[in-house]
Formats: sequence, structure tokens, C-alpha cells
Amino acid sequence: MLAFDFPIGWNKADLHLHTDYSDGMMSPAETVVTIAQETDLRVIAITDHDTAEGALLARSFARRKGLKLEVVVGQEITTGQGDVLALYIEESLPRFSTAAEAIDAVHRLGGLAIAPHPFFLWAWEMESVHLRIRTLPFDAIETRHGCPLSLMSNGLARLVNQWFGQKLPEMGNSDAHIPCAAGQAFTWYRGHTAAELRTAIHEGAICPGGSFWTPKTIWRMAKAVRRHGWPVYPSGQNYLPDERVKGI
Repeated sequence: MLAFDFPIGWNKADLHLHTDYSDGMMSPAETVVTIAQETDLRVIAITDHDTAEGALLARSFARRKGLKLEVVVGQEITTGQGDVLALYIEESLPRFSTAAEAIDAVHRLGGLAIAPHPFFLWAWEMESVHLRIRTLPFDAIETRHGCPLSLMSNGLARLVNQWFGQKLPEMGNSDAHIPCAAGQAFTWYRGHTAAELRTAIHEGAICPGGSFWTPKTIWRMAKAVRRHGWPVYPSGQNYLPDERVKGI
């Protein structure tokens, strides 16, 4: 199905987003409010590095405020073999030596395990599982990663998945660290709710959509960096938020 050829009943989700509970620039509350006001996304996932706490707070805030935006609790898990996205979990997971251990832990919690930016070769603390997507029991793969530096790696991810791999369901995500970038790369899915999105992933009724971050978004990100400073994720340890209340 072509990215522009979607029938009634399909909607948009962005399942790879960060808040200041890891290396994002805004609180969980600021993130969900901005996305609800500025995008047409129906479902998002907060996937902070090595903690689900920001996602749990974001979901609670969105429900309490009655936002027309569902929040899936997720986490980007650091492993010695590349990052693994966990979706539909209810608690934080630790770091793991191998991607297989992380995937198993996600599944034991009843969640879904996604391969994010599997061939990203640049820095920024993004580690990729590379050719392990051919054999590891992922539930889906991210083949449209919103960073402009992902042009070649996105194409490689789709090529390997479709021609040499497991033909996993493919999704698009922004990997936004500031909410103005959310939804520029996204996932089309059949359904409306977060529960229907999960079913769509299982059934392969999803498709990557959207584009890379736009020049306008990059400019807004640059202004945010000048205002807040570049977000720093403490390498080598689980992220632990400080004692202040983060916008909730």
C-alpha cells in the first residue's frame, strides 16, 4: 500500500519520542500538550533511554487532562548490541548485555520489541543492532527514522528487512527530542486507539510515513538548544531524574 493511499480508518502514530527523563528537552507534560496541540497524531509512545518513568507520567497527565492523544508507555533499552525499543510495558527495564536478552525481557512483560534505527552509523548515543534484525525476534522494525542523517540507513534497513530478513512490519518514527519534531516521520496504522495500533502491528497493518525533520523544525530545535542547553544523557548508567517535579 502506498504511503498516500490510505482508506478511512487509518491514523498516525509516532512511537519513538524522548522527554527530559532522559535526553529530551521538555517535560512529559510539555511534550504531550505540544503534540496534542500541534499535530494530528492519535497515538504516541514516550521511549526515554533506560527508564519508563517519563512515559508513565506522560500517560497519566494526558488522561487527567482529557487530551485527544493516547500515550503508550515505552522505553529505549540500551544493550551491548544496540538499542531496543520496548512498547506497551508498565515498568522500567535495566540495560542488557545482548539485544536478545532485552527482547526476551520485553516479551515477558507483555510488550512489543522494536528495532529502532537499525543501521544508524553516526554518533549521538544511538547504537544500532545492524544485521541482527535478520534473526532476532523483533515485532517490528523502524525503517523511516526522522533524523536527516538517516537517509541511507533507512533505505538499508528496508532493503535488508524485505530481501534478506524476516519481512517484519515496518514503521516510521521521529525520534524527537523536542516535541516540535514529533510526527514528521510517523507510522500509519489501521485503527484509532492504542490497543488497535498494537493489533495492527501484530497483523502488519502499518506503514512508515512522513519525512525527515524540516528546516523549520531544525530552526526551532536550535532555538530550544540555545534556551535549554544541549540535552546530556549520562553514559554508562541508568538515567535517574532529579528531585524536582517535571511539569506534572
